[in-house]
This record gives sequence, C-alpha cells and structure tokens, in this order.
Amino acid sequence: MEFKELKIKDLFINPCQMIGKEWMLISAGDEQSFNTMTASWGHIGALWGKHINGRPTVEIFVRPSRYTDEFIDSNDCFSLCFFDKEYQKDLSYIGSHSGRDEDKLAKAKLHPLFVDQIPAFQEARMIIIARKLYKGKIKPEGFIDKSIIADFYDSVSGHAYNNASYHNVYIGEILKVLVKE
Repeated sequence: MEFKELKIKDLFINPCQMIGKEWMLISAGDEQSFNTMTASWGHIGALWGKHINGRPTVEIFVRPSRYTDEFIDSNDCFSLCFFDKEYQKDLSYIGSHSGRDEDKLAKAKLHPLFVDQIPAFQEARMIIIARKLYKGKIKPEGFIDKSIIADFYDSVSGHAYNNASYHNVYIGEILKVLVKE
C-alpha cells in the first residue's frame, strides 16, 4: 500500500485513543543513522497561532536517557507513526529495548522508509512529520499535583529529584500528514 498526503485541515482523529491507548513511534535521524521509540504520552493541537495557517502542533515527551532523545536533539524534524492493533507487540518490543544495544527493528520486523529524509515506517497507517519549534524540560517544582512525581518519576529514579528522569518536552509544527490509501 502507498501513502497519500492528507491536508492537515482534513485531519480528524482522537489523539487520546491514538497516543494513549494505541501508542506511537517517535523517530528522528536520517538514512545513515536514526532511532525510534514507543510513546504513549503526547498532544496534538494548536499553539502559537500555528493552527491559523493550517499547521497545528504536536507535543512529545522523551526522557533524556532514551537513545532517541539524542536524535531528536540533533535533527530539525521528527516523525510520529501510528499503527493498527496487529503491530502492538512490535511497538511493545521497541519500547522495552534500546537501539544503543541492538537492532530492535530487525526483531520487531518493521521496515523504515524516509519521508523528506525523516525516518518513518512502511507498516504505519498514519505518519506525521513535524519540525521542532521548542524544547523544554519538565521540572519537579512545576508540579501542582505532587502525586504525579511519586507515580511517574520516583518509581523510575529512585528518589524525588533526579533531573535525568524528568522528560524533555518537544513541540513541533506539523508539516505533513500521510495516511495509507
């Protein structure tokens, strides 16, 4: 199956379902070197007037310890790929193994393709290409509801303030949406 470009104004999705329940792959790099990770946190919406010209934004959250974070940091663009349920096992494998240690794509049996030199996957049902606009960091002092720290950071870091465990936040302008025909 081939992909066709969807006009962003015609994108009607449920991001809570797609990101939170079905997951996505975040990928960055180029044809010589790239990495991907599974994510279930993110937003798709409008920010800084970008929606006015037909280009809404995406927001992704990546721990600095993740190998993919290095690739997002060093490239202008990244992709978000969404899959049918039959690929859930592959996404689970990719999310629990590091590209630093192995060729996890070979074991997951997903096939990269490059959209404007940005890594994505042939098996995806939808690909979003985004250009980075902003990078920030979640900080413990910003939490009003401190229980989130205990639920999502203490259990990972082992103590309340381990700066390396707090996610980097990337906001990207959606440049292109591709869907399977």
